[in-house]
Amino acid sequence: MRFVAIGDNFTEGVGDRIDGGAVRGWADLVAAGLAAGLDEPVDYANLAIRGRLIGPIVGEQAEPALALSPRPDVLAFNGGGNDMMRPGFDRDEIVRLTEQVVRRTKEAGCGCSSRRAPMPPLASREAT
Repeated sequence: MRFVAIGDNFTEGVGDRIDGGAVRGWADLVAAGLAAGLDEPVDYANLAIRGRLIGPIVGEQAEPALALSPRPDVLAFNGGGNDMMRPGFDRDEIVRLTEQVVRRTKEAGCGCSSRRAPMPPLASREAT
């Protein structure tokens, strides 16, 4: 089973330090859970890069992840959190790019697992 994660600091694990100073993200925990629960080896790659906005995640990580050989069985994707912290972010663009990753993953024959941070309430977005 090949599990590949793409995303930003949340996926990379920034802020979640483990013994020795390494970081551990949610994708690392999912990979460990898969390895513990499956009767087969799990090949895991985390391509996430801290600070990335959703555009570069989709433009620089999605296609290289899908082009890996062997191809991932599951591509995990998280993005948009860093975008939402910026005034005037474009919610529709976050949705469009998320849908693009899901569509490309399906076209490539991979399973897709998508996560996102909670969207701020509409009133909060209009105030910025």
